[in-house]
Amino acid sequence: MWSTSSFDHVLCIQGRFLSSNEEFHLFNVYAPCNGPDRQVLWDTLTTHLQVLRGQKVCVCGDFNAVRCREERRSVSAYGGVRDYGSFNHMIAENMLIDLPLCGRNFTRFKGDGKSMSRIDQFPLSEDWCLVWPNCVQVALLRGLSDHCPLVLSVDEENWGPRPSRFLKCWSDNPGYKQCGWMGRLCP
Repeated sequence: MWSTSSFDHVLCIQGRFLSSNEEFHLFNVYAPCNGPDRQVLWDTLTTHLQVLRGQKVCVCGDFNAVRCREERRSVSAYGGVRDYGSFNHMIAENMLIDLPLCGRNFTRFKGDGKSMSRIDQFPLSEDWCLVWPNCVQVALLRGLSDHCPLVLSVDEENWGPRPSRFLKCWSDNPGYKQCGWMGRLCP
């Protein structure tokens, strides 16, 4: 990490990945809930991102906005989807790429169990995606928080899930064949 700075609702980090020696810029966003305040954030963020055109940029965080009606389910008739035009405009104006979400459809769940939305994400610059084309964003199971942890994987050597291991000596233990599914591995 070379430098950090911040402005309202955003922490900015500039650095270099040790493994690939690639420079990057990361903007960690925690957007306000109020629509007009979010618009101010989109405008300020755009000003900062325009300077970084042609560089590897990741904008991540809780945007408190969705991109389309399908990214929010709500018990209210309004559902809070009037504001997705300005969020989409900010993403398009800055030529950011919104990766598909893996693992689940939503990242935030309200306590009523009926309201949910995809307000957390990792929009990336085209240059980031050209260097790391295998980027995937995955929403994990949520714990105590009302948000699911979101992971951005840039692993170029993703060999898939690890295979299970079996040691033949395990079958020498008394009662092994009665051990359920493991017993079915042996004739």
